[in-house]
Amino acid sequence: MNISPNLVKPRILILSLVLVLGMLAAKPASAFSIWGPAETWQTTALDYVSRVFYGDTELGGPKNIGEGSRVNDGIVTYAYDETFLTYFGSDGVKAVDAAFNVLNSLPAVTSSSSPSLEQFLTQGNQRINYSAQSINLLDLKSVVMWAMLEHMGLIGETHVFDLGSRVAIAGETCEFDYFVIQRNFDPDTLNPSFYVNGSEYTYQIYDLCPTPSVGDAIEQFVDPEVLPYSSQAVATINFLQLGGFYLGITRDDMGGLRYIYNPQRYVNENFDPTCYPSVGTSSPYSPVSTNTTTTAGGTATTVTGGGGLYLLGGVGKIEFVKVQYNSLLGTEFGTNTAIFKIPLLTNGQVSMMSVTRTNTAPDIIFTAANLSQGAIADTELSRSITFVASTVPASPGGGIIPSVMSPAQVVTFNNIGPIYYNETPYFLTQDTAIEYPIFIWGSFDGSTNAPIVFPQGTSLTALEEQAASGGGIPLNTYSPEGSNSPVESPIIYQEP
Repeated sequence: MNISPNLVKPRILILSLVLVLGMLAAKPASAFSIWGPAETWQTTALDYVSRVFYGDTELGGPKNIGEGSRVNDGIVTYAYDETFLTYFGSDGVKAVDAAFNVLNSLPAVTSSSSPSLEQFLTQGNQRINYSAQSINLLDLKSVVMWAMLEHMGLIGETHVFDLGSRVAIAGETCEFDYFVIQRNFDPDTLNPSFYVNGSEYTYQIYDLCPTPSVGDAIEQFVDPEVLPYSSQAVATINFLQLGGFYLGITRDDMGGLRYIYNPQRYVNENFDPTCYPSVGTSSPYSPVSTNTTTTAGGTATTVTGGGGLYLLGGVGKIEFVKVQYNSLLGTEFGTNTAIFKIPLLTNGQVSMMSVTRTNTAPDIIFTAANLSQGAIADTELSRSITFVASTVPASPGGGIIPSVMSPAQVVTFNNIGPIYYNETPYFLTQDTAIEYPIFIWGSFDGSTNAPIVFPQGTSLTALEEQAASGGGIPLNTYSPEGSNSPVESPIIYQEP
């Protein structure tokens, strides 16, 4: 069906006036983006998942409100394997632990309006250590903070605007009609928002047709005086600069977590297979291997293997706990048992259901490996995600039903080390290597302490001298550390 442009333009003009008036009347708002399994229409041609314009790979796709995924387990454990310890040593462990300390210090979500977002950063959450920036250091703690926020269900602000479709115009070459959608939501109203931490965004359509044939709506600041990276959410990895480090999570990050893990947000969910609803269990020292429930008719049914479908509220808060892991063998792990409580809605009544988790391995394992695999690449890390198979019946209208993410994840940091970058002609040497901002892992903050460079043993002085001379980055050896840091108790208890 063809529509006359003369009929469309008045509608567009009226809609534009309504939007402008609404924006003038509204105060600058905060907003967040959530994610889950990529949908069939979220293709590379629309710059989803393997993103051409942002140069990264996402594990899923941005979701509409009510469709996002979450790790709805009150206890999540983490540990390090030998490859991580060999490359990053005890200072690497301290940096990752510091990231989890930030997340563990967050207040629990107890209702739709708490905690207050006013206490969280909006501007200046990312600071720059110029000594670290001069030698292209990437802060390990800040990267882990981003990766864990992603794992908890946030995807960041490069989805304030997205393409819903990109339709080729008949008879034309590389000309399209674009339909732009929003996947950025105000934590108070849950309405789509143009703002991130108080900074307003607009967009511009970019298209690389014919090769590659991909387009996107790229976010841009409305206010030209807004400094890039000054207000971005920690959940947006694209905006962490070399030499940059986060002071804490932002208002919008917390707003997203408050929505996702709100105890009053009930969703039909399957438990992770490691979880067992507990009956009459009040001690964290009593592991449960099976669960017995009694039906209305008095018949006992035994459920093995965990799982199960329930109408659950958000867990309120995730507690990350470091557990013992045999770093020499990389496989040995003592069975870990934890108990947490979660809101359960049945027959219009809310109760707090006790849930037991029995794990035979850490949920999150930090490792290190060569991720470049001989290619010219600056991949910082890889991470995995598993969506728990849902037994929720599919929506007859095709609507998206929220998924549950397993807490299990392997995070692998690139340990290829410093890289010399050269271009043709041949016979170039280290002294003539082009200075190129390929990252080097580091740990630093705003203090006057010298940045720590990984692998430990790499000379900070040598790096600074090479950067000052415009040459390449020298390689150094590192004597590996053979043991893990002290661990916390593997048996824990939490009640939101």
